[in-house]
Amino acid sequence: MKIGITGGKGGTGKSFVSTNLAILLKNFALVDLDVEAPNDYILLNEDLGEKIEEYTFLPKFDLEKCTSCKACQKVCQDGAIYFKKEKPYVFKELCSGCKACLFVCKFNAILEDKKYIGDIYINKKIKYGFPLVTGKLKEGEEKGFKLLLKTKKYALNHFKNIIFDTGAGAGNLVFKALEDLDLVFAVTEPTPFGKRDLKRILDITKYLNLKTYVILNKSNLGNKNLIKEVCKKYNVEIILEIPYSKEILESYINQKPYVLNPSGKKLFEKLINLILEVKNANSSR
Repeated sequence: MKIGITGGKGGTGKSFVSTNLAILLKNFALVDLDVEAPNDYILLNEDLGEKIEEYTFLPKFDLEKCTSCKACQKVCQDGAIYFKKEKPYVFKELCSGCKACLFVCKFNAILEDKKYIGDIYINKKIKYGFPLVTGKLKEGEEKGFKLLLKTKKYALNHFKNIIFDTGAGAGNLVFKALEDLDLVFAVTEPTPFGKRDLKRILDITKYLNLKTYVILNKSNLGNKNLIKEVCKKYNVEIILEIPYSKEILESYINQKPYVLNPSGKKLFEKLINLILEVKNANSSR
């Protein structure tokens, strides 16, 4: 079973939900796909674990074969290739590794080189009993798409039951993180920003035809009706409301997951039951 925890804007509580869910479900791997700023390992007070360095394609020019036709420059959507005095240059920082330049060159003047983009970390069994996988982009690297795909692929190849904790926003990184999942929980808050980004996430899950539920964090603050209006429009259910409380705040500060407290475990009970129902239904197909 593949579960996605998402929600648009940063700071809504996606990682809070992901880490606490993983503790209660136990036999699910937790995969942090927020490659630009992963923090599940911090909330769990765990080491990142073993490291796998990841690389992506980078063009290298054979100047003897290059005719300066500039087809590569024209096809590059990242603006990573430019010519000066008919000689090609590559902006490594801008290149996303798509290989369009390689495919369009008729003179075999582009060779395959590589650039380091970041790491996949694997902690095979943390103290709570489940594996933690973390994608972490190299500092200064602007393109996180390839590392996200590599991290997700690693998880799919190694684990059957997975919780994917996505990054913030509703762009292509989140789209690819949610693709082909069984169940999605969109975490939001009762604010105008929360409403706006929830709509963007629900547009994505509707397009991908994913069963989606809403988790309303900080539910005792702001205007709850903002979120209820969106849920009614998209015909989705608010499956869980998490209040803003001193007890939850202390769990953050002490790096002690909230569900280790009886009140936290009880709060997540309905969510766990739903996941197990879906999991059992999928298994019986």
